[in-house]
Amino acid sequence: MKTQLTSILTAIAVFGVSASAQAGRHHDDRYDDDGVEYAEVLDSRPIYREVRVVEPREVCRDERVVYDDGYRGGGNEGVGALLGAVVGGVVGNRFGQGSGRAVATAAGAVVGASAGASIGRNNGGGRREPSYGYEQRCRTVDEAHFEQRVDGYDVRYRYHGRIYDTRLSYDPGDRLPVNVNVAPASY
Repeated sequence: MKTQLTSILTAIAVFGVSASAQAGRHHDDRYDDDGVEYAEVLDSRPIYREVRVVEPREVCRDERVVYDDGYRGGGNEGVGALLGAVVGGVVGNRFGQGSGRAVATAAGAVVGASAGASIGRNNGGGRREPSYGYEQRCRTVDEAHFEQRVDGYDVRYRYHGRIYDTRLSYDPGDRLPVNVNVAPASY
């Protein structure tokens, strides 16, 4: 029984080695299981192209600005109005007579206050004095520079002992799949 088992195992081992040797004899590294053929890549060199690249960039700087805050000063407008009202009231009181004296005094005070305020404003009491400050102002500018980019690859490969050159959009590595069309020659 032992000899039969040993004989069977030996036969299987010999048959297996013989079958794999047969399969290896017909296998070629240029062929894939799908029937696609491959060529050996001898050289692959990138082709560069210079490209202008525009990128937006924000640029900020401090700019001097003028603020117009209205009237400034030492209050001469109010003082002028008060003095004008007093002087106008006295003058109105002097020229008014009887019951009209009160009306003349009041009218003189109103006219005097208006004139006094105007005089005080013109003499520096209510002059506009702008103030100054700085504000950050930003704007977007386009900044351009040039870059080298790969545009493709010049590839040299060998198929069936012949050397070919081609240009590809990718780096093929060490093997390049090739299409082989076999057709009868016409006479």
